[in-house]
Amino acid sequence: MPLERINWVDHAKGVCIILIVAAYASLGYADMIRQTSWMNGVITWAEPALLPAFFFLSALFLNLSVFGPGKHFLDRKILHFTYFYLVWLVIQSLMLAPAGSATAPFALMGSILTALVSPPDSLLLVYMLIVFHAVTRLSRFLSPQKVFVSAALLQVAFATGWIDTGWIVANQFGAWFVFFFSGFVAAPHVFEFADRVMGHTRELWNVLLGWAVANAAFVTLNVSDLPLISLALGLAGAAAIVALGLQLSRIKWLAVLGHAGRHCLVIYLTFAIPVTVLQQALAINGRIGDAGLACLAITLGGVALPLIFHRMVRATPLNFVYQRPRSLRLRNARNHSKASLLPPPPASSSNA
Repeated sequence: MPLERINWVDHAKGVCIILIVAAYASLGYADMIRQTSWMNGVITWAEPALLPAFFFLSALFLNLSVFGPGKHFLDRKILHFTYFYLVWLVIQSLMLAPAGSATAPFALMGSILTALVSPPDSLLLVYMLIVFHAVTRLSRFLSPQKVFVSAALLQVAFATGWIDTGWIVANQFGAWFVFFFSGFVAAPHVFEFADRVMGHTRELWNVLLGWAVANAAFVTLNVSDLPLISLALGLAGAAAIVALGLQLSRIKWLAVLGHAGRHCLVIYLTFAIPVTVLQQALAINGRIGDAGLACLAITLGGVALPLIFHRMVRATPLNFVYQRPRSLRLRNARNHSKASLLPPPPASSSNA
């Protein structure tokens, strides 16, 4: 049932990207006004599942290309994400640079060069996707069980604090690669699970409620970051987001959530700019007295404004920020479709 599969994956990704924007908005706003809110509590509760689910979902369709021709994989995965990382690194460096530094070319160039090995928080996930895809390609002929166990042990080692390289890329690799690789190797079972539980709505809601309560208990007890527990909560959270995507994809008026999920990389690349502007504006004027509502408003703006901007520029020369020009693609790559951030839509979908 390919259409249902695409729909629920889009809804699950929509949940993830909205929570990622909410985390960036809430934590940044709390630092600005020196006050936390109920939105910070929501993010703290979601944190054990959020990035594990994001990386898990990102690898679900990797089987389609990881065993294919090397040039095709390099073009569609590695160079694909690298292009958008570099384009948006320059854009964000220009627009989010501290006052005065944007006009100092050497300082600006220095920050861009530094970001080639130490990515900023606002683009970290794209950078890690490049690394994860490359490592998975290189390890594709190794025993999946051995790779998974090694990645899991690495995650435990980082969770215990036994390893801290001081380099954000290595630290993030140790913390999250196990979830990306799990999505890659478990994909057939995930789709089989989705088909099997498609009609069990009430049972799935009960399971999700149980997961939400259990996850909240571990977070409340302040043990969600402990070794093994963090690994278990991450895998359980990824499964829960899959189930939640299945449930939400049945609700027609939540089609907008699927739209956000389908455009999740468009949102991720763009959101830091409107979120930063909205944070500063609301922190200065204080028109929204409740900090949680202010964070919610910033989150909604951080999701909606990138989608609006994408729609505005997609038929203009500025579309290069969301679609890699054909001249920058490898020749003779097997797939000659446009190098857009968006996957092919379902046959009956009207989303652009």
